[in-house]
Amino acid sequence: MDCVKLFVRWTAYSSPPSATPTSSQTLNHSHDHPQPLLISDEPSPPIAHQRVKRQGSTVLTKAWSEALPGVPPFWDKYSSGPYGIVIRGWQFSRCASEQWTNYVVNVSNIVIWPDYPRFPGPIFFNVTMDVNEDLPVEKIEMDLEVRHAVTGKHNSKGWQVIPCQGWNLLDGCDGVGSCRYCDVLDKCKETVKGAHKYVNDRKAEEFLRQNKLCPPPKGHWTMTFSKIFSIEDLPKSFFGPLQSNEYWLTFSFTDGKDKKLGCARLWVDVCKYHLQDKQQKCLRDPNAFKNFINEISSQAEQIRQRTNSG
Repeated sequence: MDCVKLFVRWTAYSSPPSATPTSSQTLNHSHDHPQPLLISDEPSPPIAHQRVKRQGSTVLTKAWSEALPGVPPFWDKYSSGPYGIVIRGWQFSRCASEQWTNYVVNVSNIVIWPDYPRFPGPIFFNVTMDVNEDLPVEKIEMDLEVRHAVTGKHNSKGWQVIPCQGWNLLDGCDGVGSCRYCDVLDKCKETVKGAHKYVNDRKAEEFLRQNKLCPPPKGHWTMTFSKIFSIEDLPKSFFGPLQSNEYWLTFSFTDGKDKKLGCARLWVDVCKYHLQDKQQKCLRDPNAFKNFINEISSQAEQIRQRTNSG
């Protein structure tokens, strides 16, 4: 869960942003891309609604050939593997516990880019939030709950927790699945320290020098976390048949004791694909994201009909 780079844009309460994203009410199909952030020498996120049609392995092959010219990609020797994961759609949601919990941090949006992010490969998360109180400076922990959709008797749909695998036996932290991450502040500090070499703007460099970002002070924040996943980062179960294409991720932050700091949820639709699949069957097949949209649209229509008839 450690981040390779961290880019930050901050707006004090005295000058709030003109428009705060509200995609908790908007369905996302890997679009609504954020504007480029302050301190970044990375390529800007793609413009909204642009669709880049690529063959399945073209991007990976190009990146490989640039890094190791003349060396054939390792996946060329596979006939039935290896496999990767692609995110076909996603949706941010607030936690139900926000109704009865006074969280210090209000997460208002999470954006994933680029379009159809793949594993192995890079993925970016934009997190928009408001910090209302001073956060702990000694310890912040994150609990991640991962649930996947299961079909029960009579085709009833439910959500089953995926247990944590590969945690640290000494402290019970880290791992893959529904795990606890105990060193969020340490990871944040490492990331900010590494971000200095990517800064190419004098104002941004000055901002990093003068402000302590771990934890972020009071204010309105947009943070971008990036991570380049390798095959080793994926649990071995991903390389068998996927149990489900739908997952709910719930992120809960605490001070390591009893104080709850923040919470956010993310629904994702993923599918497994072969790295040599040039037809991208994974993206064309009927998928959970389309079903999700149809289900929400149907519910909205039923509500409108009840409202009109009343």
